[in-house]
Amino acid sequence: MTSPSRLEVEQLHKRMLGQDSDATHDVFEAFMEPLVHSLVGTLRCSRHDANEYAADALLAYFRKPDGFDANQSSLWFFLNQIARRRAYDAYRSQTKRTLRENNPLTLIKVHLPAPNNATEDFVIVTERLERLSERVESGGYPARDVAGMRVILLSEGRVSEEEMASALEISHLPLAERLPLVRSHTERLRRLLRSLYKEVFNDER
Repeated sequence: MTSPSRLEVEQLHKRMLGQDSDATHDVFEAFMEPLVHSLVGTLRCSRHDANEYAADALLAYFRKPDGFDANQSSLWFFLNQIARRRAYDAYRSQTKRTLRENNPLTLIKVHLPAPNNATEDFVIVTERLERLSERVESGGYPARDVAGMRVILLSEGRVSEEEMASALEISHLPLAERLPLVRSHTERLRRLLRSLYKEVFNDER
């Protein structure tokens, strides 16, 4: 299942900013199912929960469409990041609630268990993204590089060619030309992330 094309997204966003009365319905139809599909496939959450997270992301966009900056990322990644953060928040809330029920002292501090499933893997990835975000944003990197690094982190390292191409804004290129570019940029950004990771966490020691 694929997300809307770049041209379709641009047109939808313009309609949202122009307060087109039908725009919210069309955005919902265009993004809801791809978001749910992505969340279920990546986080292995239930379809019910994925629907909730995706709907929250879309509602956030509907309330403030000008909060999306096309120069920073694609609308797909903007919505996907919100939905994943909703999933992360829900997981953390459930973890805290479970621990609090078992031991009131966990109100003071919650210790997350070692990762042993996809949801916990996502928590670690999200935390890494948050820790690295300031360094990435302050590094003066091109918007496409920042978007590409987000794809790598939010995809738990298993990068989709389609998502990376969208982040790099090269989806319009023929496959034979696009695929080598995606692979080379993905490796370059992975090396950059490894370097930034070492820099950030070495500074904390």
